Amino acid sequence: MVVAQTAVCAETGNYAVFLTLLVKAGGEAVIRRAAAALPSLTRTIADQVGEPELVSAFGIGADVWESVTGCAKPEGLEPFKALADGPRVAPSTPADLFVHIHSPRQDANLVLARELMRLLGDGATLVEEVMSYKHLGGRDLTGFVDGTENPEGEERAEVALVADGPHAGGSFVSLQRYVHDLARWEALPLPEQEGCIGRTKADDEELDDDVKPPTAHIARVVIEEDGEELEVVRHSLPYGGVGERGLYFVAYCADPAVFRRMLENMVMTDHEGHHDRLLDFTKPVTGASFFTPSATFLEGLA
Repeated sequence: MVVAQTAVCAETGNYAVFLTLLVKAGGEAVIRRAAAALPSLTRTIADQVGEPELVSAFGIGADVWESVTGCAKPEGLEPFKALADGPRVAPSTPADLFVHIHSPRQDANLVLARELMRLLGDGATLVEEVMSYKHLGGRDLTGFVDGTENPEGEERAEVALVADGPHAGGSFVSLQRYVHDLARWEALPLPEQEGCIGRTKADDEELDDDVKPPTAHIARVVIEEDGEELEVVRHSLPYGGVGERGLYFVAYCADPAVFRRMLENMVMTDHEGHHDRLLDFTKPVTGASFFTPSATFLEGLA
């Protein structure tokens, strides 16, 4: 039986550690051993620190997939492609590997992250480490509830995981780190903020269609195809303190084209001249894509 990596479909924890790394020349064998050890290592540390909800996922990028795994790439795995339209830019930034760890405790997350980095040793270089947290019960730093329509329960696996074939139980994952301009955002009157999002701030109710602007965030990213809404499983969390602050956006999906369509609808101006107005107040500064194979696949790399 194929088993998915534990972080992919688990409900998002209160705290997370996100790591992106580059593989060093000749480091593939070290990476392979560390990746194979991660599922067991996660269980061991969960027992050691007394945190049963500690979970993890390890993603591998297109450029190093074959050299690290020795297998053909999953169909659809490609490097993140940058997008730009006027002042809105969704950049592509260097990253070969992605590590996602979350639980109700940041100390448990860091114990696992440090031990994994020890195993990775000289095989990889750390590009970025972001520690994120749940804010006000699940709100973004803009004050709005984040991920209201995120799939729940068994639907998470249906949305996130490849159903069959050699890469069954795996998931395509895309990430972007957003930096918010909270000073400009907080200067907006409440009705304008709600128009940017498409939902009410206090009680998270969707605005009526005759009130919701076509530039509202949810108007841009809620896409229906053949009567079905396209979905991703989000593990996004705020990060930062009194200085730079924003959202670390993570989307898992069985089909990478779904996230891409959402991003294009946000960044690119449509034929009526509309784009996602939320991007006037926040900007992505990173962008990378990976495939998180099943835990069964990872452990088979040993």
